[in-house]
Amino acid sequence: MTTFDRYLLGRFWHVFGIGFFATVGLFVVFDGFTNIDAFQDRSGGASTFAMLGRMGQFYGYQSLMMFELVGSILTVISTMVVFALLHKNRELNPILSAGVPTFRLVVPMLMGTLVINGLLILNQELLLPAVADELIKPIGSASQDVQRVTMRRDFSSHIEISGEGLILAEQKLVRAEFQLPAPEINAENLTLRADHGVYHRRTRHRPAGWHLTNTTPTFSNLPLTEAGQKVVLRLEEPEDLFVVTDIGSEQMSGSAVAYRYQSTWELVERLRNPTFSLMTSRSQVLHLHQRMTRPLANLLAVCLAVPLVLRRESFSIITNLAVCVGVMVCMMALVQACNYLGRINWMSLDLAVWMPIIISGGLVAWFSDRVQT
Repeated sequence: MTTFDRYLLGRFWHVFGIGFFATVGLFVVFDGFTNIDAFQDRSGGASTFAMLGRMGQFYGYQSLMMFELVGSILTVISTMVVFALLHKNRELNPILSAGVPTFRLVVPMLMGTLVINGLLILNQELLLPAVADELIKPIGSASQDVQRVTMRRDFSSHIEISGEGLILAEQKLVRAEFQLPAPEINAENLTLRADHGVYHRRTRHRPAGWHLTNTTPTFSNLPLTEAGQKVVLRLEEPEDLFVVTDIGSEQMSGSAVAYRYQSTWELVERLRNPTFSLMTSRSQVLHLHQRMTRPLANLLAVCLAVPLVLRRESFSIITNLAVCVGVMVCMMALVQACNYLGRINWMSLDLAVWMPIIISGGLVAWFSDRVQT
């Protein structure tokens, strides 16, 4: 790496850092003023400093999600700003006069993009799953607060799960109710009630499911079918049961995008079981494909931004930036349109993910000979 490469990379990180902290700061200001009443209502009469501490903790977790959302966009914006500053400060002409091609200057930007991709993968696979409960919980609430429950249906066993409340930190369902359908699971339709249920993730020796305490009726009084005996399992305690299902506490919280906070391994495990509705399953598969292709999409977006900002036939940097922004907005609209068509089954999922990348690659090849040299 040459001195000029380090100079460009330093500018890239400078612009990216300013853009990220400005984005997070604006989000905190607007969202904080909008939801200040929710923080006050759920503070339980605590002091102002305690409430501010809870707000700081909440937005600290949200900053991880903000990095997931804007990391790719800021990568392209940083590249645009770096080359715009090169053009504005008249630093480009001496480099080109020395025989250095324009696309050689893209190498530091690609290196920075690769680092950002690595940070995004680290954030997605390790950090977001670790704080998923904090991201799902209502604004201003504590981890131990009892939250509202949304009834969910396991489409593999047709069991409907509900309860009076949910404690995300403990993955506990208060006053749990499991509707056992007939004739799939039980000989007759029956509601299985328990004082509480605790969700356990899949391990090598145990399937995923809910450990129910003090159930009514007990296992011996359930007229289970042969299939039901594989779903409702007896435990050592006579009044406890274990119900096998992949509907976890994050789904019971009512969050429709809880799968976005899971690691890729956990997401693949969920997709192997026909637990969720067709629309939800397609959304999860689409999200998994997007995770796999995001690094390539980011690299292509950076390569596309360079010939648009440094167009050979145009010397107006303002016009070039406007054209670049317009093209990037159109590409984002194309991504959203393909995602929507993939979710509603008007387009195959692999085509919905790869279509924007194919078009981006074609645009990079088309505009590559129009770059300033």
